Amino acid sequence: MDSTSGNPLSFAQISLHHTGLGTTANEEGNFRLDIPAANLEDTLLICYLGYETLKITVKTCLVSFVEISLKPVMLQLSEVEVIGLTPQEVIRRAVARIPANYCKHPLILTAFIRSQKSVNNKLAEYTEAIIETLKNGYYLYKSGESEKKHKQSNIPLLLKGRVTSDTNLVNIMGDVGRNVGCLGCNFINDLVEFYHHTILDEALFRYYDLSMEELILPKEGKIYDIRFAQKKNTKERLWKGELFIDAATFAVMRITQKPSMYGYEAYEKIKYNRSYIILNKPGWVEEMPFIEQTIIYSKRDSSWFLSSIRTENWMTFTYPANGQKLKFSYKNDVIITNATRDPEKIKNFKGDKILGTTQRWDQIIGRPDDTFWASFNYLPIEEALKNAVEAIGK
Repeated sequence: MDSTSGNPLSFAQISLHHTGLGTTANEEGNFRLDIPAANLEDTLLICYLGYETLKITVKTCLVSFVEISLKPVMLQLSEVEVIGLTPQEVIRRAVARIPANYCKHPLILTAFIRSQKSVNNKLAEYTEAIIETLKNGYYLYKSGESEKKHKQSNIPLLLKGRVTSDTNLVNIMGDVGRNVGCLGCNFINDLVEFYHHTILDEALFRYYDLSMEELILPKEGKIYDIRFAQKKNTKERLWKGELFIDAATFAVMRITQKPSMYGYEAYEKIKYNRSYIILNKPGWVEEMPFIEQTIIYSKRDSSWFLSSIRTENWMTFTYPANGQKLKFSYKNDVIITNATRDPEKIKNFKGDKILGTTQRWDQIIGRPDDTFWASFNYLPIEEALKNAVEAIGK
């Protein structure tokens, strides 16, 4: 929480010093982190942009509930602001440093995933799962190699999970409701790994208005704060948002983005290219979706790692014959709880790239697992969400 106001710090980052173990707080600032007995003498790092990084010993947290307060620090510009680099050049350097900052060698991430589907604003399906995903590393590649990169990386392995679903409500959405998406697809928004066709792609700079400030944090040092927005007369479907880059290492720290409404005209020209079967009727058309994404990266020991991905997507489907509308939305949280580059574990990894591509979550996970929380880190459930989950199917 904020030490001054007492307000929760949503998605603060917590990591065990000198290890790949960590987690992220939920919207209410709550978190849980299971720590091996061998690390009880270690230190926890709690980080949040705009606040002093706090170091506390693990032993001070060995109680059922701990309140942790972070002190806000002023984000300020230098008295004489001299920016020697343009935002375009900062992004170029960040991309060039991807292999050094995030490591080009394969790694396995352990992730907690929470997925929520809603139909006409009613929660229809709620899923939580623990998966491992094998990434083939962070390296530079040509734009034409993007498809190959996607095929070779993010191979998932489902460890355990649980799902609560109103089958009838989900099924009325037909194609849309049944589609679970491959488990590895939860990581396609790792924009540092898949930087082509994103704000990190130099080929798209000409379509964006970019501005930058140098933020000075007393302990973290200088951070480049870059704001980007699609140019008004650009006939593309692009984004607007904000990008934070560490000035010392040129590592990407955070990306937030949502679609630019300047892309509405371009979307209108293609929206009839694909139709959906909903309510057993073909021909439904998706209006321009509204998406918000936040991707966070943190430094654990000497390397930067993906920390969390939050995606919220609101979609409206129209049936042109009579103008009927249905609203569908989903919210996905991906929280990285561990990371390893152990060659033996990577060698023996048994993931499945196509798992979930044609299956519902309940088909993948099976019966609810009452021991789900036994040995994994998680985001505690908020009261409002708990009530919504209990109301599913009623």
